[in-house]
Amino acid sequence: MKKLILFALSIVLFSTTFFWTSCRKTDDEGWTDEEKASYEEVLNLQDEVSNNLDEWFLSMDSLDAIDMAYQYFVDNSSVSEATINNKGIAVQYANGIRGGLFLKGKLFDYKKSTAAESLVEDINAINNLKSIVNGHTMLQMDAAYSEFSYYTDQVHNLNNSNLSRVGISITDYLKDSEVTVDRLTQLDGYGIIDMSGHGIPWPKESYITEIYYLTGESVNETTSKKYWDDIKTGSIPLVKTMNFTHGTKYCVSPDFISSYNDFSNDTIFFYGGFCYSFLGGWPDIINDFGDGAYLGFDWSVQGYHCANWDINSLALMSDTSKTEPINLEEWMNDGSVDKSYNQGGRTISIHYTGDGNLTLWGDVSVNLIAMSNDGTPVSKPGEAGVAYPFKCEVVSNITELEYVWDMGSGSSPVTAGNAVNITWSENGNYNLTVQVKDKSNGNIIGMATANVTIGAINTELIEVVTSCKAMNVMFGPEIALQFSPSVSHGNYMHWWIYGTLVWDGLNFSGSSSKGSESYSISGSLSTNGQYVSLIAIADVENTLLAESYYYKITITDLPLTGYETDYPNANYEVSANFQNYVSNFEGTKTVDGVTGTVTGIDWNKVERLYIYFEKE
Repeated sequence: MKKLILFALSIVLFSTTFFWTSCRKTDDEGWTDEEKASYEEVLNLQDEVSNNLDEWFLSMDSLDAIDMAYQYFVDNSSVSEATINNKGIAVQYANGIRGGLFLKGKLFDYKKSTAAESLVEDINAINNLKSIVNGHTMLQMDAAYSEFSYYTDQVHNLNNSNLSRVGISITDYLKDSEVTVDRLTQLDGYGIIDMSGHGIPWPKESYITEIYYLTGESVNETTSKKYWDDIKTGSIPLVKTMNFTHGTKYCVSPDFISSYNDFSNDTIFFYGGFCYSFLGGWPDIINDFGDGAYLGFDWSVQGYHCANWDINSLALMSDTSKTEPINLEEWMNDGSVDKSYNQGGRTISIHYTGDGNLTLWGDVSVNLIAMSNDGTPVSKPGEAGVAYPFKCEVVSNITELEYVWDMGSGSSPVTAGNAVNITWSENGNYNLTVQVKDKSNGNIIGMATANVTIGAINTELIEVVTSCKAMNVMFGPEIALQFSPSVSHGNYMHWWIYGTLVWDGLNFSGSSSKGSESYSISGSLSTNGQYVSLIAIADVENTLLAESYYYKITITDLPLTGYETDYPNANYEVSANFQNYVSNFEGTKTVDGVTGTVTGIDWNKVERLYIYFEKE
């Protein structure tokens, strides 16, 4: 005897293909008696089929019952065509209305005992992470909460905990009947939208033209009148449901979501947590976002995987223990949670479209401003012994902040307000730094720096250096670099060689190439001419040694006060405390087909940091 497990919930769907030319209307104007009669005729027929099907399920095999329902549609004079698909029956009515019978199977994984394994642990409990609040809001909705509450509650609790680190709170949590058509026109303004429930494919899974999201709102005359234009053009089908959700419900199309919400000013993380959510027109709603991304599934998804991807993506992307935020593309490539699984011979995956660089934190704005009329001592050198006003401006929704100021002179940092007066007693170049902390827990939410120059401008040195047309940078030996995986590297220095320098005031740039070697550089002198900062890149392939490397070095505030000016050239070499000036070094080296990535520097092995300006 054939058995079909998709007996527990039958869904009857109709939508229309009348093509009236009209704008979106939200009143009952134009709902004629004829239109209302056609609307009620289809509802009545679908109620009749649904009631009959329930009786047939009790007295015959499930597949035979579906065959009976199919024949019932075919024999009705109002039906022009009917097709059985693997979700039920798709029906085309003679009056242009689309509809049919959809069966929702019993989901054996949505209700589990309290002994069932949790989806994921609270990442806070694992990593003891910091807390950063950025003022974002999240909307979580599940129109099928009664079915999926075991998972939905875990999603809510864990996301709420993890997202608190980056200042995102779930301000609206909608369940079942709270997910109405009206509410789905009020989605703009959120940073994260989590839209879970049921997705219904149309017309059949082997030929999907659209996916509809099943709301929790029962069909009523007020809403039907208000959105009649959308009902009669197929943006809002109506669905007859039984089991966990009772009565006839509204569905919405992605076109409806786009038409009634203005996302143009929003950067959104939109999680389509329903079956088939990456099919039909749903991925296209990204075109209406100011920026952001949309995530969804390429087939019917199990509740466990839907919830686990939901939690894991937001947990890792809100992990503020990292030096930089994890973006969406990095989460997709992270192997800690598979992004696909196999079910019945089909691979089911989560996908995204939109901005892969989307992050959930890192946009706390901290600005350090010199408040003197002419910007002294940042825009131009100041004088020793003079007090200069500074202000730290912060964009954050944390109201209780504290500010830790570091003059960069070697004195101890001072906790003060956001506005201070600072005096430097000696000439020199200083990095003024302010750290902004959440006063409630002492966590740093951001920082800002300013380069302060105290003392006269060394015009002679500036004239010498800015007249130079070439430059060399040397750092090493290479054996000081640490690689993963390990690759062979020698006890020799690395040169960055620039044949042509172009000056724009105190800023410079240059590049050179020779065979399979290429170099580039950009940097600037400080306003007093006593410091240089630069970024240099070397991209070299050595075919003789069967190796290649790409290195990028960042040098910050290298002092030029000890420059030996051997006209027409100028050179300077650091002999100690290299880490004070090399603020970043990154790159890769490939030897015999093995590529190692630079993971650090053993400063005890560094012997030389050298730059050389040449006039010719």
